[in-house]
Amino acid sequence: MTTTAAVSCLVRAPREDARLRLFCFHHAGGGASFFSSWAGRLPSDVDVLPVQLPGREARYREPRFRDAGEAVAALGRELGPRLDEGPWAAYGHSMGAMVAFALAAARLREGGRPPEALFLGAYAAPHVSPTLPSPDRYDDRELARLLVGFGGLSPQFLGRDDWLRVLLPVLRDDLRICATHRGAGLPDPDAEGARLPFHVEAFTGVDDPLVAPDAVRAWERYVHSFRMTTLPGGHFFPRQAPDTFFDRLNPALARLLA
Repeated sequence: MTTTAAVSCLVRAPREDARLRLFCFHHAGGGASFFSSWAGRLPSDVDVLPVQLPGREARYREPRFRDAGEAVAALGRELGPRLDEGPWAAYGHSMGAMVAFALAAARLREGGRPPEALFLGAYAAPHVSPTLPSPDRYDDRELARLLVGFGGLSPQFLGRDDWLRVLLPVLRDDLRICATHRGAGLPDPDAEGARLPFHVEAFTGVDDPLVAPDAVRAWERYVHSFRMTTLPGGHFFPRQAPDTFFDRLNPALARLLA
C-alpha cells in the first residue's frame, strides 16, 4: 500500500538572482539537513536547494513515500515549474541519486527542461546489484548495526530503542523506494537510443562498503556524457572528506556556469 503526501519539498524559496539552481536529494533515512553547509562551500552563483521528502525533520508528521514511481511523480508535480524556470542541476546522494536521475528522465519524457548536469554520489546504476539492503531482510537491531558499520548511524543509537523506533521505519520506507526503482520510468541501459542527452558526474568513495566503483561507473550506460571521480572516504564521503569532495564538485559547477 502506498500513500500520497502533500509535497512541499523545498526547505526555502529559490533565489531569483542565481545563475544555476542545484536541487539536492538526500540519502535513505536522511533529510535535507545533510546539505545544510553546502551553500557556503559552492560558488555564490549556485543556489543550493535541498529537497525534503515527507516523514522526516520538519515534515515528520506527513505520510512517507514507499514507492519510487509515486515519489518521482509527486516531486515532478511540485518541482516541475521550478525546473522549467531556468538552468538547473541536481546532486543526489545514495537513494537520492536514483531519485534525481528518475526525476530528470521524467522531465525529458514530459517535454520539460532537462538538467545541465546530474551529480550522483554513492549509488550503483539501477541495472546492477542493489546498493542498499532489502527493507525487510534484517530485524531492527541487525539493521541498526549495519547502519553503524557503514557510517549511516552513530553508535550511540544502538543502546537507544526509543530513538530506533523513530528512525528505522523512515529508513525501511526509503529502502522500499529503492527496491521499487523499476517503476520510476528509468531508461533501458541496453538501448543505445535511450541514452539521455545530459552529463552525469558520478562520485564514489574508495572505502565505501556498500557500492563498488564499477557499479557506480555503470551509470555511463544511461547518458551520452559521463565522468566518474573516486574520493577518499566511505559511503558518506561529503561528510568524511568534505574538502576533497568540494574541490571536485566546484570546478564541475563552474564549467556549467561558464
